[in-house]
Amino acid sequence: MVYNLIAIRFSSITTPLGSIQRGMLLVGILVSAFVISNYPLYSQDTCNQTKTKPSRQLTAVTVIDFFTTFTGVRYLNGYTTSEKNNLNFYYNFTLNNKIKAGKLAITNYYYTDLGIRDYQDSITVISDDQFIIKNAVACQFLKSKFSFSLGTNSKSQYFRHYEYGTDTAGNITRTLFTAYQSPGYRNFSCGIRYDVSEKVSIEFGLVNGKTTLMKNQDIYESRNTKKLYGLEKGTKKKSESGFNLLLTIPPNKISKNLIFENFSQINVNRADLDCIKYYKFDINNAIHYIFLKHFRLTLRTLCRYDLNTGKRVTVIHHLSAGFYLNNTF
Repeated sequence: MVYNLIAIRFSSITTPLGSIQRGMLLVGILVSAFVISNYPLYSQDTCNQTKTKPSRQLTAVTVIDFFTTFTGVRYLNGYTTSEKNNLNFYYNFTLNNKIKAGKLAITNYYYTDLGIRDYQDSITVISDDQFIIKNAVACQFLKSKFSFSLGTNSKSQYFRHYEYGTDTAGNITRTLFTAYQSPGYRNFSCGIRYDVSEKVSIEFGLVNGKTTLMKNQDIYESRNTKKLYGLEKGTKKKSESGFNLLLTIPPNKISKNLIFENFSQINVNRADLDCIKYYKFDINNAIHYIFLKHFRLTLRTLCRYDLNTGKRVTVIHHLSAGFYLNNTF
């Protein structure tokens, strides 16, 4: 939305004016002249009104994307006990918002997903659950695509996650694996931002503070360990400083039926800058294919690495087809 001030100018007066009317007219002319000089939206030549770019404007762009899928599996005369009737539900939601006024821009990003698989007469498993929140303020350098950026972002999950197994007697056991803000990650970043386009941005945090949270201490007991995610048992948070790199691409149409989106983050502590194995990265990448207007096939790839959680890179491919809504395509 764009807010414009428009000045109205009187070209002729045919009726006699008293002193009050002449005074009001003079005030009106002065106000009109001030507004026109400060907001030159239109030429003052009424015969040739060529529109020019507004010198002051406020714009707001919001992109909302929602996707969901639901499947049910029923076995008749299954061969093994692992073949159990189950229902599987999954959804993800993305919200992008950008407000720009002159050289100042405020951006907000929110992503969340949830997957639930329910087994008849058995257990309910939360297979997918995470949220990412990013807020940033940027001030543009002159007329370039570079900006001074100040931002925060956080990542965690909403619900408790369990790992299931069986004991020697054949009974189902479960281990509390993760919970809300356990682990949780918060980043504060100050640096340079480059706007590739109106939606795509790259942010480099020259000054970056990262906090790892472990609010639920029961996880240490459940997993029978004294150290998780770089935190000792009894420590609920740990802060570090270093550098941060962010790439944000909201769902963006690249062809008639193909859509691409990405949110990537790389962190490194100052003390570990010369050792690549201590770098941490988290990549959430998706390619969507649209068909039948409000249905799409999605291949989402999650790629994560953190030496505190494992020595190898974790890659997860998630292929799904379902119903979607988007306010831009």
